[in-house]
Amino acid sequence: MKEIGAGVYIVGKAAIRPPQGNDMKRIHRLIASTALLLALTACHAPGDGQPKQASAPMELKIYAVPAQQTDRLASALGLAMGGKATVTAPVPGKLLVYASHDAQASIATAIASLAQSSASNSPAPQVDLHFWVVDGESGAGKDDPALKSLSAALDKVRQSMGPMHFQLDQVVAARSSLDGRDTSIVAATDDGYPRAFDFLIKGVQGDLLDLWLGYEDHGERGLAKFKSQITLRSGQYVVLAQGPGACAPALPGKVAPPCSVKPALRLLIVRADMPPPQA
Repeated sequence: MKEIGAGVYIVGKAAIRPPQGNDMKRIHRLIASTALLLALTACHAPGDGQPKQASAPMELKIYAVPAQQTDRLASALGLAMGGKATVTAPVPGKLLVYASHDAQASIATAIASLAQSSASNSPAPQVDLHFWVVDGESGAGKDDPALKSLSAALDKVRQSMGPMHFQLDQVVAARSSLDGRDTSIVAATDDGYPRAFDFLIKGVQGDLLDLWLGYEDHGERGLAKFKSQITLRSGQYVVLAQGPGACAPALPGKVAPPCSVKPALRLLIVRADMPPPQA
């Protein structure tokens, strides 16, 4: 956990894990079943009295690969072998290759070359994420100057909700990358309740980003929890969720904070930006 500001922390959580006990048991079962299938095939091969030409013995091998490149390498190797090998990825970081014994040495070299090429030529795209928690109050009034960049998104809310003005409750930001890692920002509110902003970059296509986003307000102030997968354009503001506003409850053993005007609406807004590669 790394502190990036007062009450704001970045917590990296690996979404791709190395094989654990259950994963290895699955691999061992697959190897055992494959060996049994080969034995049965040899025992029950049809005989027509004619000598058969000996074929190269087949072999099943496990290769370790970079976890974030597993699917890409499995696809590339399958295409390269042209049906002369069966390539599967039982868990991130492992490839199972069923091919002739003579081909396995070349396959090992190809996997090493593909992994090195993929790592050097395809750096993980980086994305800057910004979240705003915004309170809306009924009636005409001036928006918080800190929300000037969100004016177009807030105008759309006014079109559907009627006259409103908005105040910034909290803003958090972090940088992540397309590396298979889930990132969480834990930020304390002014009244002491923690909020969690979770995100995972699932894909990037041009300036379009495929994101998994989550939010949880432990103070239960209007928006308690939100989870969704969305596609948005770099630089675009999106209202992820909205709900009725609420005054903050008291922390255990403390007096409730003052709340002279109960917010009529609470918004969760996000923007994702792709910085230049050198940033």
